[in-house]
Amino acid sequence: MGTVYSIGIDFGTANSCVAYGSYAQNGSELDSEPLRRPEVIPFHNHDTVPTAIHLGDGKQQPPTFGRMAEERGAVDAERLYTGFKLHLGDPERGRDAFLMTKYFLGYLRRRIELFVPLGIENPDERVETIVGHPVQWSADQREATLQAAIESGFPNVRVEEESLAALYCHVFDERGGRLPDPGSYVLTVDMGGGTTDFAFLHMPDAPGGRPESIPVHPATSEGKSYGGRHLDRLLLQYFSRSWSPEIVNANAPFLIREVRRFKEAFSSHLSEGASQYESKIPVGEELALLKLNRDEFEGVCGEYIKYFEVLLAGALEEATLKPEQVTDIILTGGHSRWYFVERTIANVFPHLAGKKVRRIHRHSHPEQSVARGLAYDPLVRSSKKGAIAPVRRATHAVWLHVPAEPGADGQPSPAAAAEPMLLIPRGQVLPFKTPAPIKFKVEQLVKSPQATQVRVQFLSGHRRMPLADRVASFQRGFWEQVTKSLGSVFRIGGQQRDQFEIEVDMRVDEHEMIQAEMIVKRMVGGRVADVQKEKMQVSAEAGGPATA
Repeated sequence: MGTVYSIGIDFGTANSCVAYGSYAQNGSELDSEPLRRPEVIPFHNHDTVPTAIHLGDGKQQPPTFGRMAEERGAVDAERLYTGFKLHLGDPERGRDAFLMTKYFLGYLRRRIELFVPLGIENPDERVETIVGHPVQWSADQREATLQAAIESGFPNVRVEEESLAALYCHVFDERGGRLPDPGSYVLTVDMGGGTTDFAFLHMPDAPGGRPESIPVHPATSEGKSYGGRHLDRLLLQYFSRSWSPEIVNANAPFLIREVRRFKEAFSSHLSEGASQYESKIPVGEELALLKLNRDEFEGVCGEYIKYFEVLLAGALEEATLKPEQVTDIILTGGHSRWYFVERTIANVFPHLAGKKVRRIHRHSHPEQSVARGLAYDPLVRSSKKGAIAPVRRATHAVWLHVPAEPGADGQPSPAAAAEPMLLIPRGQVLPFKTPAPIKFKVEQLVKSPQATQVRVQFLSGHRRMPLADRVASFQRGFWEQVTKSLGSVFRIGGQQRDQFEIEVDMRVDEHEMIQAEMIVKRMVGGRVADVQKEKMQVSAEAGGPATA
């Protein structure tokens, strides 16, 4: 009998939350009744911690994190860093985002080790760390998150989709929680301070099956971020319309923080039945009255409220589902508390409103539900009795293409694979492996008597955006160079062509990371003259980096 400690980290754009639990292990399975049911770790008496870093001055002022970073950033905004999660995996800003993520997770680790024995050496005990990520994230973003957690010192790290964590929390943590009906579609809506994320889960038709995760990412217009921080800016614009612009500009970080606190209190009062709320904050040398009622709020933020319905409709369209196919909705994130959320859901999904059996689910502390669900992940994955560990489907189609190269006369060369070849369709269940190596032949006009080459491209998505580009180059032998030179001068045998045989063996893991082995054979007179082999790894998202 051993003990497994679990750490669930909901690493958010604006706020993060950490939960921990422990389980008795008997063989390969964990006891379904936790030794310690997952609960959150407080940060300065709060369930969540702002995902913020203030770097200090590098001398007397040390770096600070979370709320202390926001407090310091209110008077020194230049050294305050927030929202860096969104840049993980980005070709230009990804490295800095990775370092900030690693730095911030290191801060979380120092707090967590007060509750979880991270340095245990007992062979009968182990710690598992699960970090959440949005379902639509690319393999590069997931890999960066995983590596940052490992390098910050967490043991046995893996990443998990936040939508599944919300489902785990609903099933295991809530009174009356239940597994959704077989064959049904569950929509999870994660409404955080920085973004709102949507994902569908298709529950298995048969007992013992596994749900399928369906990523969706409905586009926002004009780059609008749909999160609590967007509301903060709208409300600040409203309240500051009579304030001095110089004072607002000089004190923007402080004022946005105070407006955020007002907004959270206002939302809480509305949920308790009040119609308005007011408080005062310092603006320059005076106290300004912040006062807001429900009608005023809807006037100021009306477009924002309506846009939630647009996003819900966009999520359905992207998943090619009708509203009535959705049987349950799980709301998570602190922003999901707003009164207009369930009202809007009832407009889009009228069949879910007013049911005797509740179909719209929200944890009593929705800002905790993803972290709690992640801490249940070891229990889910250890169970052999119809566990709900997911099957992931590919977000992007992958194509193979050999573009036609012009010959020595500048004319396009015929190619057997001129049209892109579909290797893996969007929606393919992962992990995936080609059942046998894909083989095809290519011919192209001779471009040079001295050398020849063939280009192989991997493309992604319905737009067939470039993923990776490989060129196999071959140097001709002396007598072949002579033959090709004479042939190009005297047109012996008409237009001369180079022949290639290409073989591709591909594997795609559950995170859409492609591993491929490519063999290119150059044929002369029907026989193999040269062979090149290459292995590579590339993300299935267009523009992902490829490594040999």
